[in-house]
Formats: sequence, structure tokens, C-alpha cells
Amino acid sequence: MDAVKNRIGMEKRLFEVCLPVVREQGYLLYDLEYLPTQKLLRMYIMDPATKSAVIEDCIKVDHALTPVFEQNEWIPEEVVLEVGSPGVYRHISSLSHFEMGVGEVHEVTITGNLEAAPKKIAGAKKFRGVLKAAAPAAITLATSEGDVEIPLTQIKKAGLDPDFNELMNKAAQAGEE
Repeated sequence: MDAVKNRIGMEKRLFEVCLPVVREQGYLLYDLEYLPTQKLLRMYIMDPATKSAVIEDCIKVDHALTPVFEQNEWIPEEVVLEVGSPGVYRHISSLSHFEMGVGEVHEVTITGNLEAAPKKIAGAKKFRGVLKAAAPAAITLATSEGDVEIPLTQIKKAGLDPDFNELMNKAAQAGEE
């Protein structure tokens, strides 16, 4: 995994034109993927306060992007724009994503073996724990077997992995307030 997602070509241009528009609407552009064979631009936004997005947020961003897409002739007319929330179990693909998730539960799959892992989990390929720190070279997870430092270069796949029951309890408590 790269510390910064390396965008190229059309995806890079689309990211650069969409980023300021999303910010102007008061949201973070969490991620964006351009699928040219499907003529699809999939964008994930979030409200910085809630780390999520509701349908009204997505509609607001979609409407704000319409004139931008119409003014830029290099953007293919047939591109379909999908604006959504990155979700509760969101995919992590960059250091900034990890930085946003410090203190939350993550699941991380690695390549190779970790040199400094606790003995009980030294050969493990999958780790789950609370993200304690995110730095340019590595992240630190607090697992049930102890803290594990995982170099970003060894991360194959990562995502938030909150406990579903805990999420439901928080939602119920929020509804009571």
C-alpha cells in the first residue's frame, strides 16, 4: 500500500477537478475511482463531523458537479457519476485514510511475515485491532495479543471493521437523546 494513493491519467484529472467542488460543499472527498470500460465515476464523500454521508449530502455534491462536468470538454459526456458514502466498513487505501481512523477497529491483511510481531501471532496474515497510530512508514494496531507494527508496504488489504452490536448500541443511544 502506498502512503498516498497514486492517481494517473483521467482518474487524476477527475480527482483534481472534483476535489475543490466537494470541499466547497463542506465535505471530504474520501476516495474516487474511474472505471473507463464502464464509463463510471464512483466518488465517496463524507461529512467531516460524522465521517459518513447521507443521501442529501450525495445529491448536493452531485448537483454541484453537474456544471463542472458540463464546462470541461475533456470529461466524456457519457460518464455516469455515482456519489456515495464510503460506508461503515470502509476500505482503507492510503495513509490519510488510516489517519482518519485512529482509535477505530481495523482489519488488515498483509503480505509476508512481520518481523516484530508478538510470538503468538508472528505468522499471521490477518490482524484485527484498534488503530493506535498511523505514520508514513507503518501503522500500529492494538490487537488482543499485543501491539503490532505493520509497515504500509506489507499491507495487502485494510478496512474499518467495527463491531456491529456496538454500532447498533450507539445508534440506539443516539436515538434516545
